[in-house]
Amino acid sequence: MAQVLTYSYSSVAQEVLCAPDAISGLSGVLERAGAKRAMIVCGPSILEKSDVVQRVQDALGDRCVGLYSGVAPHSPVHTLDEAMRLATELKPDALVSVGGGSTHDTSKGIATLLGEGGAIHDYQVIFEPPDTVILPEMSQDRVPIIAVPTTMGAAELSRGGGFTDKDLGRKIVVADPAAIPRCIVIDGQALATTPMSILLSTAMGQMRIAVESVYSTKHNPITDSMALHAISMLVKYLPQCTGLELDCLLNTKTAASMATMAGGSLGLNTAMAHHVGGLFDVPHGEANAIMLPHTMRFNAEASADRQALIAQALGVDTAGMADDDAAQAAADAVEDLRVSLGLPGRLRDVGVPEEGLELIAAATLKDRSLATNPTPVTDAGPIMSVLRSSW
Repeated sequence: MAQVLTYSYSSVAQEVLCAPDAISGLSGVLERAGAKRAMIVCGPSILEKSDVVQRVQDALGDRCVGLYSGVAPHSPVHTLDEAMRLATELKPDALVSVGGGSTHDTSKGIATLLGEGGAIHDYQVIFEPPDTVILPEMSQDRVPIIAVPTTMGAAELSRGGGFTDKDLGRKIVVADPAAIPRCIVIDGQALATTPMSILLSTAMGQMRIAVESVYSTKHNPITDSMALHAISMLVKYLPQCTGLELDCLLNTKTAASMATMAGGSLGLNTAMAHHVGGLFDVPHGEANAIMLPHTMRFNAEASADRQALIAQALGVDTAGMADDDAAQAAADAVEDLRVSLGLPGRLRDVGVPEEGLELIAAATLKDRSLATNPTPVTDAGPIMSVLRSSW
């Protein structure tokens, strides 16, 4: 007897504003949130090299009570501690997170700690291979976050945040549904200020989310619909982004957002990329783009029928193909896309030393994203195999 369709789907209730000048509506967003004291969170580069933060400050007016601009790549725990000292002093009733994934994760960490107290380590997700995930109990008391993304990544749409602790040798992951940003402000002009290499690599990072959602062990028709459409939109619009046309940028960002909004679970690629970046300061998008074809091939035997769907969304003509062949064609198409975008192709090219692969593998074994990988991973052997092929 065939198994009857059964799944659980949690929709994220968020307001999403998308326009060439969406930032101009920020004051109204805060008003709808009932907030009067907003603290801006960003990194030093965006503050110094673009006008985005200034536009946000102008839009907020006297609702802006302060700025923390010390966010660092991969959200190190020490920068979260610094941000918390300022937030404790300012007592904001809203956070406006301006930037990419590290900024949005830092903002989530601030919201969690303002609501719960303690240290971020107190709220980390515990993972026990192959599929046991232990979540700490938390309250729902959070200041609202309004996110202004400037990359194609979509950490602002997820309930998780990663914080690098180099003393532990890994990233710790916190899953706090109450800290999900209340409103996402997608501003085309802001996206256009970001270096093209970052836009392209972070979009490929979102391709990874869509791919892993489709072949995750917890896929379902709702996640499939958004993830597969996200893949087809990314293939269409991503190669055109170099022209910096606002319509193309907004379509690419929308596709990238849909990948995360699909709400699908992830897998081995995400698990490894967390620690490639955290341990060796590799941009998250580049790490994902390098390894994705290799993890797709690793998972092909366990998910060939799902990867055939991915191949079709990528524009591969799968007529007459067996699922195994379509799965290989899907991985090849992703690799071809990465090459066409001029992104790095090997971990050694982005500064990962060969002797560091074992450290990455050991940290990956503690990552919750492994829980829904189609091929069960219970030891470091398979992880090392994929890392070596990516190196």
